[in-house]
Amino acid sequence: MKRSVTLDLGGRKYTFLTSDPQELVDQVFSKITEMYNSISKNEEEVGYEKLLVGISVNLAHDLARSQNELLRLKAKYEEVLSEYFQGRDEVEK
Repeated sequence: MKRSVTLDLGGRKYTFLTSDPQELVDQVFSKITEMYNSISKNEEEVGYEKLLVGISVNLAHDLARSQNELLRLKAKYEEVLSEYFQGRDEVEK
């Protein structure tokens, strides 16, 4: 069931609909707020819109790195499993 959640960012409120667990919503909002707070001192210089773009780019970068690491770990997992089971068929026959 979808529910409304609100992110307060620099005094501006953004409302979203989600069916994600509250724990995940809190984690996402916390990460966004943390990034905003770390670069908000530059808001007057670059503007709010560019600040949000910077946050988006940083989050996309983190996501891409995490996805690449996940793919690397999955490949390593498959390699280890393959090596583990490689000789098993011959032994069991």
